[in-house]
Amino acid sequence: MTKKRKPKPEVSADIRQRRAERRELISRGLEVNIDPRTEEITGIWRPDCFNMLLKGHPDEKNAVDWLEMLIRTASGENTRERRPDFIRSSCEGAPGQNVSNDMIEASRQLQVVQESLPPSDARMLFDLLKPDAALITRWRDVVQRCTRETNPSAQGARVRAACGHLAWVRQNIDRLQRERKERRVAA
Repeated sequence: MTKKRKPKPEVSADIRQRRAERRELISRGLEVNIDPRTEEITGIWRPDCFNMLLKGHPDEKNAVDWLEMLIRTASGENTRERRPDFIRSSCEGAPGQNVSNDMIEASRQLQVVQESLPPSDARMLFDLLKPDAALITRWRDVVQRCTRETNPSAQGARVRAACGHLAWVRQNIDRLQRERKERRVAA
């Protein structure tokens, strides 16, 4: 039988501080990963309905992440133009309007996504991807507002079905864009 060693006083104070920090983060509704040996925080994330409902469905989860990236790119949130040191005149796109080719292409893809999804699914997914709307405490209200579904079991199924439709759109986005372009030329 081995004896347990008492930790050094300065180490235990450090661990107490880490535990207090972890308790504070958890009280704010955040999920926390820790290193079990040192109790150091290794990851923090805000739990949302997509993490909860799409466990075991990586294609659907990747499609939601893709849609969020498209929305951020189309609005210019994650482009290089947002850097303060970027010289705006060196950007390709609409000069003087801070619109890049990446933003234009992302907005075209968003149009195809909106046209390809059922309207209630598109509205629900776009609303859930607004900041903090997909949190565990708020997502059911968004689903009820967009789909008029009040049954809690059916609300989760509606989100999973919409994510399944989105995964199909993501897999076929090139063909859908080509067909949209052909329809516009023919019109």
